[in-house]
Amino acid sequence: MNSRSRSFLSFCGLNISFRALWLAAFGLLCLISARLRIAEARQSVQSSQASQKPPDHYLNTQPGVEYLGDEACRKCHASIYLQFKRTGMGRSVSLPSAEDLSQLAKPVTLVAKAAHRTYSVYARDGKMIHEESESDAKGHLIFSQSYEVAYAVGAGDVGKSYLVAKGDSLFVSPISYYERIRGWDLSPGYDQGTFRGFTRRVVDLCVDCHTGMPQLVAGSHNRFQQPPFRFLTVGCERCHGPGATHVRQHTEEAATGVPADEGPLDVSIVNPRNLRNEIRDDVCAQCHLAGDARVLQPAKNYLDFRPGTPLGDVVAIFSVPQTIKGNHFVALDQFEQMKMSRCWAGSNGRLGCISCHDPHVQLHGDEAVDFFRGRCLTCHAASTCRAPQPQRQATSPPDNCISCHMPKQPTENIGHSSITDHRILRTQSETPAALQPGSSAAVLDLISDTKPSDSAATQTDLRNRALAYAQVAGHYPELGEKGLAALEQAAAALPNDAEVQAAYGLVLEFARPREAAHAAQFLQKAIDLGSQSVEVRTHLAALRMREGQVTAAMELYKQAIQIEPYYTPAYLDLAHIDLLLKDQKAALELLDQVLKMDPGNDAAREERLKVAAPGDRKKSP
Repeated sequence: MNSRSRSFLSFCGLNISFRALWLAAFGLLCLISARLRIAEARQSVQSSQASQKPPDHYLNTQPGVEYLGDEACRKCHASIYLQFKRTGMGRSVSLPSAEDLSQLAKPVTLVAKAAHRTYSVYARDGKMIHEESESDAKGHLIFSQSYEVAYAVGAGDVGKSYLVAKGDSLFVSPISYYERIRGWDLSPGYDQGTFRGFTRRVVDLCVDCHTGMPQLVAGSHNRFQQPPFRFLTVGCERCHGPGATHVRQHTEEAATGVPADEGPLDVSIVNPRNLRNEIRDDVCAQCHLAGDARVLQPAKNYLDFRPGTPLGDVVAIFSVPQTIKGNHFVALDQFEQMKMSRCWAGSNGRLGCISCHDPHVQLHGDEAVDFFRGRCLTCHAASTCRAPQPQRQATSPPDNCISCHMPKQPTENIGHSSITDHRILRTQSETPAALQPGSSAAVLDLISDTKPSDSAATQTDLRNRALAYAQVAGHYPELGEKGLAALEQAAAALPNDAEVQAAYGLVLEFARPREAAHAAQFLQKAIDLGSQSVEVRTHLAALRMREGQVTAAMELYKQAIQIEPYYTPAYLDLAHIDLLLKDQKAALELLDQVLKMDPGNDAAREERLKVAAPGDRKKSP
C-alpha cells in the first residue's frame, strides 16, 4: 500500500498449545517465561538507563558508512533473522510468487461501475497480469491495457497492492487484494476517483518505507535505476543503521582474538533500546508517523536518516490539531494516537513503541492477546481494572485488555482495513484530552512532531512550517489564512529557496487570482533557482498563456515532459496550444502519445475524436 497505507509494527511471543494436560502445563511454563522475559527486559532497560548514559554518538551514524543488507546480519544472528523474515516488515515487498499465481488458475474479474471500468487479474507465461478495459453501452470495446506486475507491496496480513513498470518509472495498479474480504477491490486513491488507469506514481513514503533501499535516478521524482531497489524488503539496518562498521569490527575481532574497545555499549551499531527516548522513538517514526505534512530539510532525502540521530535533521513532520481533525482513524496514525494517551503522558516520555512491540517477531490470535496483556501488566495491576468480572471474562480470550482499551477501528484512507486504537482510553466513550475544549491543541496552529539537532535555526523552522501549511491548507480551510501569511513571510526571508518560492507561487495563484502576474514571478524564480517540479512548470505555462506568451508556455510544457515522460497533463496542454496554432498534426501526435501511455485517458480520447478527420479516427490507439 501507499506512503500512508500500511503499518509495519509487528507482534512477538510464544507458541502455546492446550490440547492436553501436559501441553497446558508446558504452555503455562512458557507464559511464565514470557512474563519473566518481559520483566527482565524492562528491568534491563531501566538498569541500563540508570547506570549508563546513552552514548551521544554511534560510529555507524555517519553518512559514509555502507549498508550491507540482511545477509550480512544473518551470519551471526541467524535465529533473529529467520524470525524477522516472517514479520510484516520482513515481507514488506515481494516478487509475485508461485503461490500468488496458483490462486489465479481461474481469472479474477472486478467491475468498477462508478469508474465504468472492468479489471482482470490472471496468469500468463508464469507472470501475474493486471488488465483494465472499458466498453460502451453496446458492449463494444473502447480500450484495453494490461501490465505485468513487477512487485507486490504488503505482507498480505491486511492485503497487497501491486506495482507495474512503464519504462524506468513505477506506478500503483488500480486494484489491490484485501484479506478482510478475501477478494479484490480498487486500490487506495483509485477508490475515491483521485487516480484513473495505471497512473498513480510510486513516490516518497511508498517506496521509502515499504522497500529496503529505493534507487531513484538523481533529480527525478519517479524514475528508478535498475534494479529499482537495492534491497527488496525492510531490513535490519532500517532500525539498527548501516552495518559496515559493526561487521568490520567484529570480523577483525574474530580473526585476531582481540576484542574491540567499545566500552559498556557497542557503539558500532545502534540498538534502539539504548537510545534516549526521543531518538529511540524517531527510529519508528521514520515510517510510522506520517503526520499531516512532511517537509524534507534542504538538500536531504529520506535515505539520509540514520537511526541514532534526530529524524528532524532529515524531515520536519507536522500534525493538524486534533480539535480541527476530530476523531478520525487513518493508516500510520498510531504514533500520534499514542501521544494522546494517558499512558504516554504519565510515563514522562519513557513509553515508546518498543515498550510493547518487538519488531523481530510476529504473533497472532490468542498468543498476541496474552503477550500484550503481559505488556500492560508490567505497569498496571489486574486488580485495578474497573470492568465487571463477567464483562472481563466475556472477551475472547478472557481478560483481553486490548479488546476494551485498544479496539480495532476502521481506517478512512484504506478500504477493508482497520488499525488498533493507540489512544489507550479507559472507556471508548472517553474524550481524549487533546479533543477537550481549552487544550493546548485547540490553538489553530500546526504541531511540530520532530525536532532537528539545531533547534535555534529559526529560518529553517519558518521554511518548514510555511511549506507544511502549503500541504495542508487545501484540506483544512481554517488554516488557509495563516498558511498564506507564513508562506509570504518565508518567501521574503528566503529568496533563494526554490521550494519556498514555488509553494508561494502555487498557493498565491489560487488564493489571490487577481495577482496571477505576481504568482508567475515566484514560479519563474523557483525554476531559475533549480526547481525540477513538473507542476511548477505546467502552472507557470498556463499563466504564460493567459499573458499571451505562447512560445514561453510551450517551452515550459516541453521541459515538464522531459523531466517526467509520463506526466500526461503536460502533453494535453501542449496539444491544446498546437490546436490553437492550427497545427493539427502535432496535436494528434501528442494525443496519441498520451493514449499510448494511458489508453484510458478519457480527455485525450475525446479530444482526439474532435480533432481527427473521419478517416483517421479508426487509427486512434
